[in-house]
Amino acid sequence: MILGKLHTDRLNFNLIYLVFFFAILSVSGFSQSTDIIDLEEIPQRKVRKYLISRHIDKMREFSSIKASCRKEGVDSDFHMNEKEFNLQYDLRNVWDCYSNINPGDTWSRNSLQFGLLISKCSNSVTYVRNASFTAVDTGQVYFLNLKLLKGLFNIAVAFEVIDVDQRRQVVELSYIDNNKAKGKQIIEFFDKGDGSTRIVHRSYFKSESSFRDKLLYPMFHKKFIREFHRNMGQIIKNSNPVITI
Repeated sequence: MILGKLHTDRLNFNLIYLVFFFAILSVSGFSQSTDIIDLEEIPQRKVRKYLISRHIDKMREFSSIKASCRKEGVDSDFHMNEKEFNLQYDLRNVWDCYSNINPGDTWSRNSLQFGLLISKCSNSVTYVRNASFTAVDTGQVYFLNLKLLKGLFNIAVAFEVIDVDQRRQVVELSYIDNNKAKGKQIIEFFDKGDGSTRIVHRSYFKSESSFRDKLLYPMFHKKFIREFHRNMGQIIKNSNPVITI
């Protein structure tokens, strides 16, 4: 009887051990699947909602994020808007500032707000409060909050850097898949020869709504890119670059 009881106790102990062991595995597995993205570090509700709705906050590998456009050409069914901007600073200083600017400085004013930056190459995340930031590079995905009508409406958008051509001074950005609109933006920089720089900003876009494509997108996009380049001009001015005349 004593031996039988000891045997039963040993079975019960082994059963408890197995349950405890698998419980530990379960907890460990859960902890390993915790989010890389800390939503509490993102100040904009719309950006957090955007990440959650597309399950980006649950991704373990950001390489699965895809751009909606490639850098080679644009389909003929895309709409196109083009705007030009002139900055009274030489091309070297303008390009250096645009290609190395901290997004928290560029998109932290008025209607443009920086949410976070994902780097697909390093599988890392940069938040607003991060002081360090590397140069603009391919594979970076920016998440922004756009304030419409003085904040009455807010929209989250995300775009990926698909090309940075240092020789030609060209940057291409593509909206990522699952945005309401597909498209990309091409920003080109030209030396005007008098110490100033001409910037050509072309936007290609299309969605399933002709109302959005023909009225809303051009109107608000014009406002946002104007604010972006105005912010950049102010940053360059504050950096006191050497102006070539």
